[in-house]
Amino acid sequence: MASNDDVFTIVIRKRSWWFWALALLWLALEVVFLQTALASVREGEYRAAAMSWVAAAVLAAAGFIAWFRRGGTRWSGEPNAQSE
Repeated sequence: MASNDDVFTIVIRKRSWWFWALALLWLALEVVFLQTALASVREGEYRAAAMSWVAAAVLAAAGFIAWFRRGGTRWSGEPNAQSE
């Protein structure tokens, strides 16, 4: 008989179309802000570059927070409360 330590449950979550649409929008905005920041540095517009770097950092932080919240507790082996 196997103990509870030997049993693993794999949960496969299908993401909806709007999740992928938001992920694409997030990625596109990250590229735009990073490109704007790099171009502003090359042109010597340091204030514009700073604003673009801050916008890219805030957007990246929001994306990572959303990714962690979506993932829940999947690394600890416990089921996510949203999937039940």
